[in-house]
Amino acid sequence: MKWCFLVNSASLLPIFFGKLAKEIVKTGDDCLVILSSKYAEYDKKRFFPNEIKFISAIDWIVNNHREKEREFYGLSWKEFFPLFYRNRWGNVDYNKSIRITLQHIQFFKFILEKEKPDIIISESPGGLFHEIAYHFCKRNNTPYLGMESSKFNDRMDIYDTKYLTCSKYGKTFNQLSDNDISSEEKKYVQKFIKEFISHKTSVLADDIQLNKVYFSQFGIVIHYIKRLKDMSGILLKYLIKRKAFKDFDCESESVVKTALSAPFRMEKRQLKILLQKNVFSKLGAEDEKFFFYPLQLQPESSTSVCATYYYDQLNTVKNIAFALPFPYRLFVKEHPASVGLRSESFYNELKKLPNVVLIEPGESVQELIRRSDGVIVLTSTVGMEAALVGKPVYVFGKVYYSHHPFCRKVSSFEELKEKIEEDAENRNDVDLSGLENINNRFIVAHFRNTIQGTIPLAAIGEDTNNYKQILIDLKNFIKH
Repeated sequence: MKWCFLVNSASLLPIFFGKLAKEIVKTGDDCLVILSSKYAEYDKKRFFPNEIKFISAIDWIVNNHREKEREFYGLSWKEFFPLFYRNRWGNVDYNKSIRITLQHIQFFKFILEKEKPDIIISESPGGLFHEIAYHFCKRNNTPYLGMESSKFNDRMDIYDTKYLTCSKYGKTFNQLSDNDISSEEKKYVQKFIKEFISHKTSVLADDIQLNKVYFSQFGIVIHYIKRLKDMSGILLKYLIKRKAFKDFDCESESVVKTALSAPFRMEKRQLKILLQKNVFSKLGAEDEKFFFYPLQLQPESSTSVCATYYYDQLNTVKNIAFALPFPYRLFVKEHPASVGLRSESFYNELKKLPNVVLIEPGESVQELIRRSDGVIVLTSTVGMEAALVGKPVYVFGKVYYSHHPFCRKVSSFEELKEKIEEDAENRNDVDLSGLENINNRFIVAHFRNTIQGTIPLAAIGEDTNNYKQILIDLKNFIKH
């Protein structure tokens, strides 16, 4: 079997993949590592055994890109969108966009046709490089698996779609009955849900402590010096050879410019935090009628890939607000990790809307869900929390929990309006007596499609991951 890892500049995943690759070598299987950038090559290659095959995507593109070959194999500008919105360092014009896309297309066409991997493993597609890899895997019937730490302790999620989800969740949920679930599993589910909706589960976005975005001036300097020290050797190595690669290597260019601009961005953020202190409102009277929309952190693949057409959250909130029936308001809560990142004009435009209330980041999500008449999300984890307590959830994006019966998938603002009106008419008929059974099936279906292991453990001294078993589990996953 030939395993192929796509490795970028992410911090933890390459270390985990390196240890997995060592186990692959022990089994006698073939292993190929594709390095997405020169920065990834200089920094991440060291985590892998020397005897496996490495391919630098940038070196291949520099030497093999054919300017006159312009076949796009069914790809659209949607796949280019995440790169465009993550690019804060200058214009990406039409010709450059086409050139970058064709370079990646030709590279992955070569990989799938010439290297013929049996499986490609990486993160879920969150940018052009991985989007095109996934696209060619689908064309060639080659499994593409994204790996990520799970919401369940000591487990990992395996995603076989491009939308941060697994195609098996819904199928397993529909096949399960109450008799298929053991008493031990039911106890586990109840404990998990209790911790999840009370925000004791650390993976919840809103567990981020607000004070983590506040730094002293001394703290900013120390943080920057330490970070620059960690990266200095790799940055210098890239800068020496930058002239040969900068027109081909978007990822390394972004890493370098982000590193060099970090203190200025941190100072700018601190200033915004001070100036925006009085922008937000607290939750008001108990009898207020409202729907709840949690703003999402950006740029993230959870919106740029999984909710592309609703990525402009200012415009999305405007359309949601005017889709609501009278006399409802829309309570919009800022994401704690976004404090100091959005412009003042963003908030001012929201506050101009007559039925929008901008809720402060520290307000209780649990309380907002309880008091609302429903939750409207792109892909936020808040939607899953609301569904688990029996609130109607209106989902615009592609998300792993959308098969929960309390979720309503919506594909337009007009459809949102219609579904809210329909739910209002049937509100007295809602039966929560079967919610526990639904939640048992929902959580167990997700849990059974995860595997044992923890990605961050790969980076610490006492790594208790069983990489041999992880390989076996991955093989079983693609067989079934």
